[in-house]
Amino acid sequence: MFLIKKNIALFVILVILITGGIFIIGYHFLSPSKFIADNLDIELQYNADNSYVYIKNQTKDIGNRIPGTNESKECIQFFISKFDEIDSNFSYYFHNFTVLGVNCTNILFKLNKEKEHIIILGAHFDSRARATKDDGNINHPVPGANDGASGCAALIDLARIFYNKRDNLSSQIWFLFFDAEDQGTDESYGIYGWDWCEGSKRFVNHLDDFYNSSNKIIDCMILLDMIGGTGLQFINEQYSTSSLLDEIFAVGRALGYTHAFPSNPTVNSIIDDHKAFVDANIPSADLIINFWNNPSWPFHHTVNDTFNHISNESLTITGKTIEQFVYNNYLDVPWNSYHGNYPWTSDKNLLNSEIVFQILLLIGFVSVGIIIYLVYEHQKNKSTNL
Repeated sequence: MFLIKKNIALFVILVILITGGIFIIGYHFLSPSKFIADNLDIELQYNADNSYVYIKNQTKDIGNRIPGTNESKECIQFFISKFDEIDSNFSYYFHNFTVLGVNCTNILFKLNKEKEHIIILGAHFDSRARATKDDGNINHPVPGANDGASGCAALIDLARIFYNKRDNLSSQIWFLFFDAEDQGTDESYGIYGWDWCEGSKRFVNHLDDFYNSSNKIIDCMILLDMIGGTGLQFINEQYSTSSLLDEIFAVGRALGYTHAFPSNPTVNSIIDDHKAFVDANIPSADLIINFWNNPSWPFHHTVNDTFNHISNESLTITGKTIEQFVYNNYLDVPWNSYHGNYPWTSDKNLLNSEIVFQILLLIGFVSVGIIIYLVYEHQKNKSTNL
């Protein structure tokens, strides 16, 4: 009698495990965002060739943009010169701060600064001081062509485009370049004692110095990080506001970029420059790749994060998707009937892909063990009865 009850209990546990596994698979892998973007019909102007040159300017002409160095200061002047080419009266603002005695600077450019609503487009421009994932080269600096320069290069060309459309845009656009993002610790430190995202955290702490929250509204923040490498495919980053990130993915897929914006992307939580904005209750999204296990771009925090591994196609995908997203939501023209997820307040979190895999693996092993035991007991009872 005890054996029968034990077997029944094991069978019930088996059913629960299998049901739980099916639920996890269904929730995580089979329930992508139902939002489908009906993009505004408009010719997109983003030019990856321009951004390609801007990456070369940062990495080859300027060099390593390590915080506190002359190259870092030169990079800031490079951004100013590019925005000055767009309009010599383009408004820009320095945000100076120090990290362990090192002078750092974020720089912000504002378009349509009289508008009530604000969208922030951001990227970091510092390059990592040490190649901590590169055996034999750990004390060499990282060129940072993709990890840093690519996002900044995209912002510059987007600024050119949006400036030409400024009279028809219903929002401000901030182009925000962060210093001191990439010096934290993975296998080892970038700069000893530094954390990740030092610049963005300090900027958000002083956000009220850059706008009047009584009559201006920050609608969202979109971060571009590692957007120019070969084999571009973005992840579902979990600190991001899901309704905002889902919409950007949907916009990209509607443009035909289904590989870069997959229906069931890798899921992970990345500490990046958007997180400080999320923590300040500003809807934010991080466009970032799987940089930790990626055969298409295995150069993260190595000396091989160079100009040679930049893809015009990846730059085009990112630039045109962001351009389209802004037009969908903020281009004030009579034929714009777009309805997205604005105001992007809904947020749904998923388990990281690696954790889901480990849970399913554990369920599988336990279930197989129970099945083997039940079969064994059944055969033993059958033999005893004979």
